[in-house]
Amino acid sequence: MSNIRGLFFVFVGPGGTGKNTLMKIIMERHPEIKQLATATTRAMRPGEKQGRERIFVSADRFRQMIANDELLEYQEVTPGKFYGIPKESVESVLGKGEHLIADIEVRGAEVVLKTYKEDTVVIYVTVPGETEDEQLETLKQRMLHRLTHEPTDADRAVINQRLERAKNLEFPFSKKCEHIIINDDLNAAAEQVDAIVKKSIEKRGMKVKESEK
Repeated sequence: MSNIRGLFFVFVGPGGTGKNTLMKIIMERHPEIKQLATATTRAMRPGEKQGRERIFVSADRFRQMIANDELLEYQEVTPGKFYGIPKESVESVLGKGEHLIADIEVRGAEVVLKTYKEDTVVIYVTVPGETEDEQLETLKQRMLHRLTHEPTDADRAVINQRLERAKNLEFPFSKKCEHIIINDDLNAAAEQVDAIVKKSIEKRGMKVKESEK
């Protein structure tokens, strides 16, 4: 049995850049890479499975996890709605020489990178644009395009919050990332990410296992 630890592929970037789509493509190509199951107190959504995308717990259980130092990082996104990264979800997989993948916000990514520096590969995903303003405009248009209805004042407020977050938090974080993917063309971006994944696994002295599809 090998003592080589697995790798943790962390996707970071503003909302609307296609991180989740790229992540799903990589998981289809590399079925041995497992999605990180994060803990949350929100209700399970259609298509989700306990222990796969999320570990669904009560607010009391989540607070117990905080008190027991079971979480690498956590946030109370809205009053009573918690999200966090269980240490066991990471360590149990990496310790067996298996790989993880996740879309994590900046603060969580910083904690993962600090805790698992030698095991973490951060892939920053962004949109095209010569300037920051051009990138922000592209993000804005993508978010508006996702709406299935005419944007309301509430929709615009949420989009503006996400754009402010991109400008003040996510864009600056890109300077800490070795791998930056500009998602202008999904197929091209997927090939770039796939190359990073393969190279990282091979560099660790492990074989790349790919889907037969």
